[in-house]
Amino acid sequence: MTSIIGKNVLVTGGTGSIGGAIVRNALANGANKVIMFSRDEIKQFLTKQRISDPKLISFVGDIRDLESIRKVFEEHHIDIVFHAAAMKHLVVCEDEPAECVKTNLIGTDNLIRLCKQYKVEHVIGISTDKASSPANVMGASKYIAERMILNAVKTGDGIYSCVRFGNVANSRGSVIPLMVRRILDGKYIWVSDPNVTRFIMRIDDAVELVMKTLEIAHGGELYILKMKAFKLGDLGEVMKERIGPKMVKKPVELKYTELVRGEKLHEELLNEMDCINLYENEEMYLIAPNTKSMKDVIQDYPSFKKSATETYTSENTEMMSKDQLETIALEYLKDEFGFIGE
Repeated sequence: MTSIIGKNVLVTGGTGSIGGAIVRNALANGANKVIMFSRDEIKQFLTKQRISDPKLISFVGDIRDLESIRKVFEEHHIDIVFHAAAMKHLVVCEDEPAECVKTNLIGTDNLIRLCKQYKVEHVIGISTDKASSPANVMGASKYIAERMILNAVKTGDGIYSCVRFGNVANSRGSVIPLMVRRILDGKYIWVSDPNVTRFIMRIDDAVELVMKTLEIAHGGELYILKMKAFKLGDLGEVMKERIGPKMVKKPVELKYTELVRGEKLHEELLNEMDCINLYENEEMYLIAPNTKSMKDVIQDYPSFKKSATETYTSENTEMMSKDQLETIALEYLKDEFGFIGE
């Protein structure tokens, strides 16, 4: 059980949507210093312009290069690592599987090696629903990365755990920002299939799950927030009929295409094997290590009970309404463009 107060924190992918939110949360909640590690020097510069906190330290580097990230561990004693760096665009990973492997697998292996060598106290890997029953390159790579991190408890002294997210609303590269950009550019918006469903969570909810994991994890567990889902067709209609008219005078056209390579009709957050060692409380699921008995798990996590859940897909969970989707889209416009609406 780990507290962030007074600790030195490393966030890989620290300039991304999730990584950046973790950086801000760690600074606000008492970390001694926060190291923001990523390849994007421009975003690091802009972040430090917005956050004038001497506890924030930036490192330009690439987790695919062992020596590139080693310098962080040599210059700073790291207590906690949040591993958010990844190639995560589904189509790009399908087109460039070797590059995906270099980042998501070799990069993760590099990080684990250094965390063991420098005796890091706690490591949390950020994963995705696509890692459950993977059907594409990105999902397969993240599934293996999960195993690498969770198995590290067998040979390391620290606590190694993972969280598995659904789609994080309004994060960079996600569907709402992409649709907004096409509307602003005067282009049609599209969805692959109106019946596609996806899990959805806000960035704040994602970060809260990460921080709760930090507080309660003993090592070897995977945590999943209970969340709602949405229909892609509903979102397309909301963007066409409600959001577009607030942004541009020209009517917005919505087109339906077909599923892209590697895209599922519905996502899963749990597979059959996950459910064997599955526990839950009101907020989240916990996949416990198979080395722990039910008695041990309940003793270690008193708020959890053995779960009878056998499946958890974006098709069989509660769907967001169009009104809720509109609210999320307007939140993005306000945060990104200062747009208040009519």
